Amino acid sequence: MAQDLWFVEVYGEALGLLVRDDSGGMEKMLREMVEWEKEHPPESPHDGFEWYAVHGDPRTLNSLVTRRVLSITLKSNNYTCYRLTCREAVEKALEEFSSTAEVKEEVQEIPGDLFDIVIGHEDKKEIIRRCLRSKKPLHAIMWGSPASAKTLMLEELRRLPGSHFVLGSSLSKAGLYEILFVNRPRYLVLDELDKVDDAHNLSGLLSLMERGHISETKYKRHKAIDLETWVFASANNIRGIPEELMSRFVPLQFRDYTPDEFVEVVTTLLREREGLPDWLALHIAKSVLQTFRTRDVRDAIQCARLLKEHTKEDADSIISILKRQT
Repeated sequence: MAQDLWFVEVYGEALGLLVRDDSGGMEKMLREMVEWEKEHPPESPHDGFEWYAVHGDPRTLNSLVTRRVLSITLKSNNYTCYRLTCREAVEKALEEFSSTAEVKEEVQEIPGDLFDIVIGHEDKKEIIRRCLRSKKPLHAIMWGSPASAKTLMLEELRRLPGSHFVLGSSLSKAGLYEILFVNRPRYLVLDELDKVDDAHNLSGLLSLMERGHISETKYKRHKAIDLETWVFASANNIRGIPEELMSRFVPLQFRDYTPDEFVEVVTTLLREREGLPDWLALHIAKSVLQTFRTRDVRDAIQCARLLKEHTKEDADSIISILKRQT
């Protein structure tokens, strides 16, 4: 257990240093340390590299000692020798940093068909696209009626490389910290933000959005990381969300679909996402609207997924059964 905590601490410190360094010097130096140690297995507890072997300034190496990434194996008036406290943790941090850098390059190009499946809400689409193109993280919250397009918008954002989806109502205590430390998302897609009531999670989200910094002390061990993460959230009601958190979001309010909009949205969604022919998708859209007197797209999706056959009779049978359950 103690060894695992030590690995996590060194890993977090090393990755944080890599993320904060814009020059690339830290990555190069840590890689040289790893390579030097692979080529020089310790023959005694005092074996280690000196500053010139890894092209590192002594002040920088000493700061890494303070952060417990390095340890001093031998010190005299003439020289100081160092070794990594946990080489495996530093190698993992370098691997994660490289993969994150690759993802950042990939996500520069926003999919050209992003939000094509969402009918209407053109002004909100434009705001979110501008958030995505921002050089620095810019966050948005979509709120309003449960039967609007909020969740569909979030589903589209889940398509972005480097995104991670979180359902607020199922988020465990301090679960957000684990997600951020383990997954390090480029985009955090958070549904039902209004159902996140744990103060620790909300504090972590605020720190992420405000400073891009996450830190946690657990079992007397401290770990921290810096992230460049865009947050896109949804909520049915924003009254219970702390003001200081809301102030970090661009607010986008959604209204109910009109009947015509609902039919168009459902027809498109069932055709594109569920593989239904146009005539059947249109039939289900109109039937759900008339039978359930609702404009919740989820009702139509449930009907489509319960079909055994792509026939009008099967669709009517399913809709009739579901109606009797309400």
